Amino acid sequence: MQKIPLGPVRAITFDMYGTLLDLAASFAAGFDEFLKAKGYPGSAGDVVQAWEAAYLHESNVDSLLGRPRTPFETVRRVTLSQLFFKLKIAHTKDDIEQLVTTKATPTLFPDVKEHLTRLQGLGKYQMAVLSNGDLESLDRAVSGLGIPVGRAISAEQAGYYKPHAGVYQHAVKELGLPGEQVLHVAAHAWDIRGARAAGMAGAYINRYGIPYIDADGSQADLEVPGLAELADRLTQT
Repeated sequence: MQKIPLGPVRAITFDMYGTLLDLAASFAAGFDEFLKAKGYPGSAGDVVQAWEAAYLHESNVDSLLGRPRTPFETVRRVTLSQLFFKLKIAHTKDDIEQLVTTKATPTLFPDVKEHLTRLQGLGKYQMAVLSNGDLESLDRAVSGLGIPVGRAISAEQAGYYKPHAGVYQHAVKELGLPGEQVLHVAAHAWDIRGARAAGMAGAYINRYGIPYIDADGSQADLEVPGLAELADRLTQT
């Protein structure tokens, strides 16, 4: 798959969880308190990562079942409970609810506000969050955390989960541009692969030092270590 030039890009979509929102900073403290109270000896950060992998897997299964999309907030709660059963951690439905809501502290990565504001200030890009999260939750997060984008676009509106092509196609339609003029930004190679397969450009934010891998050998249209470098590159286009 050939790389798409970034000069014609007129809109940027950003993944939320793990790209803009720091999951470890948001959930690890609450998980740590809970797990210590249960006598669990493992790392809270590792449990948060295992939960992220579990709900990603379940959301993909959900997209393949050919039935209406299960709400993301339901998927997150069900998979956290399943993970605790697997780890033999006693829990209640109320424990799960508290860990996902009141014991969580939604926290953006430090580079988000400054460098999305830089991109916004260029005046040439529509900017949106494009996430698997439910639309109501996304709107609340974008507003509450002060993320400098114009709107949130949710997989809920498409009826699938990323990386299903329907999610990216819905985003392109919402933005009113051809796919090659929309750049999707994510810290997950699978998300960039999905966007590129659907005709969008893709920028891989390699926050975690994980090489970008696509079975066909193709690469992201842009790979940078953080949002500062993304803003630098797009300022030069």
